Amino acid sequence: MTFVIGDIHGKKEKYLEMLEKLNPAETDAVFVLGDVIGIGDDGIEILRDMMYRANIFPVLGEQEYMAKEIFPLICEAESIDGAKALLSGEKAELFEKWLTMKSEKTVTDFLSLDDESKESIIDYLSEFAPYEEIEAGGKTFILAHAGIDGFEAGKSLDEYDEKAFVFAETDYQTPYFPDSYLVTGHTPTAMIDRSCTGKVYARKRHLAIDCGAAYGGRLAAVCLDKLKVFYC
Repeated sequence: MTFVIGDIHGKKEKYLEMLEKLNPAETDAVFVLGDVIGIGDDGIEILRDMMYRANIFPVLGEQEYMAKEIFPLICEAESIDGAKALLSGEKAELFEKWLTMKSEKTVTDFLSLDDESKESIIDYLSEFAPYEEIEAGGKTFILAHAGIDGFEAGKSLDEYDEKAFVFAETDYQTPYFPDSYLVTGHTPTAMIDRSCTGKVYARKRHLAIDCGAAYGGRLAAVCLDKLKVFYC
């Protein structure tokens, strides 16, 4: 079976509850659709759990994009202010932007790790794929955290910059592919269609699965083979 989980945002209890509910076998694949960290308190703990599960495959979210850009530069810092002192120019601006995305706990937890653990987190972030294209249940699914910015019909996915998948504004009223489904997180489904508040949005070959876990809503997952939805 192939599962995909939406934006976890540091909600460890929901993450563990969802894994228990899915109960994936060793031969199953569980794709996590980015924004594992940020907002909630336990993002670093979740990353450290994910990296030791061979059947979990992470997709890059904007939070992880920021982390992999910033973490290697601030390893010697002991605080957020200390981290700021190590950055300049575009990286300093990027860090300030990231802090506005409620990432303070993620940063301070990272800085509290020992050197070996910091390096393992940095290495793991480099494994996050910008997108995945998979087959399940006789259907093709393209997994991307936010969508595909500047989408052009017929353009190969490999031709897009990784940021196109991380920071996109998806048009959920328009099918992007005639024979594939685009699976996204990033945008809470309540913002796509109020009737989908707290529920997966599945229309026009889009499958949007961020059901607002970061803001008191539900964490969602889908078994792509059966298009069965799970919530917790």
